[in-house]
Amino acid sequence: LVGDLFHFLAYRILRYRREVVRNHLNNSFPNKSIPEIKTIESKFYRHLGDRFIEWFYPLHRSADEMKPRYIFKNPELLNHLYDKGISVVGVLGHYGNWEWLSLLPTEAKHKVWAIHKPLKNKYFNGLINRLRSKYGVHMVTVKDSFRKLKTEKDNGKITMTYFLADQSPQKSKIKYWTSFLNQVTPVFLGAEQIARKLDMAVVFFDIKKVKRGFYEIEFKLLSENPKFEEKYSLTESHVNELEKRIKSEPEWWLWSHKRWKHKRKN
Repeated sequence: LVGDLFHFLAYRILRYRREVVRNHLNNSFPNKSIPEIKTIESKFYRHLGDRFIEWFYPLHRSADEMKPRYIFKNPELLNHLYDKGISVVGVLGHYGNWEWLSLLPTEAKHKVWAIHKPLKNKYFNGLINRLRSKYGVHMVTVKDSFRKLKTEKDNGKITMTYFLADQSPQKSKIKYWTSFLNQVTPVFLGAEQIARKLDMAVVFFDIKKVKRGFYEIEFKLLSENPKFEEKYSLTESHVNELEKRIKSEPEWWLWSHKRWKHKRKN
């Protein structure tokens, strides 16, 4: 009920980023009709309402209470890599529910790290970090991530680090553009660069929304030996995987994020 109320307020009353969402949908799906676009748009805002509730939901719940709502379909893929002594870079997008990946340490043998950018508000920054680390995830800032992971590798630790790779890079830091959802799009190279430098396997985290409040995640191995892959091929692979997931069920992606605020001039 609270999620439905949030949906109504955000979509009908406050019209939260309606123009941004509509433009993104029109540009991403030029062949869809206006009614089809509006249907996706409405479902997205209902999902946004659900995500608002889901963000707080684990605060007073144990891992056992959470697990039925977030199913890891094939953790054996990750654990097989661990048994071979291989660390992992996990790549995903703002799709479905990425916050409940805090449960990952309950299924994987790796020491799990999550990279984050600290918020200016100390209270909310602390709350987010507490939620994300509740079940055993270790938090590290973007600034310190490579140094921390290299130290872990030098100390013989087998780690897993996951990246939300569909952020919009700062304009001054854009080094690579690709085609994503029918648009020329700047892409972060951090996941590929760390995987190559530290010899970590690359795995795509494919999240699917089963129904309201319930999700499944399937792990897809993109490369076990990234240093032997062609430059940018790993980035193209995880971008393509995310694009396939979004096209299959577009309503569960974060369309309100200003993903295409930078345009390529040349």
